[in-house]
Amino acid sequence: MNTLRDKVVASLADVVDPCSISAGAPLSVLDMGLVTELKVNAAGVVTISMRPTSAMCTMIAGIMKGVEETVASIEGVTGVHVLLNSDTIWTEADLSERGRRVLEARRQRSRGEVQVKPHEWKTRRSRLQVSS
Repeated sequence: MNTLRDKVVASLADVVDPCSISAGAPLSVLDMGLVTELKVNAAGVVTISMRPTSAMCTMIAGIMKGVEETVASIEGVTGVHVLLNSDTIWTEADLSERGRRVLEARRQRSRGEVQVKPHEWKTRRSRLQVSS
């Protein structure tokens, strides 16, 4: 059965975190773990609390606006309230299982694209000190 809540959750899968796009690992706000609370009442009013990825996140307002517009377009939704939850701090532990897989796959691709040797920074640093 597709409840209104199910439709809201499905729509949130289409709202992608812009920083994850820039990092080459597009993730929805759900996969990122940005949604901390989701309520749908009998009248069709949806309340969503979201956290930023950091206190310095400049994109959270745009992300919240995208969530609001996406959810508002669902048939049966009569109102949307998207609230900022600054009480919790986002960490990688908040990623969904899918989010973890996508991020790890991106990290693996990066390692293949840019060959970095373990502790290479130590060698480079000592060479810089010698040449100074």
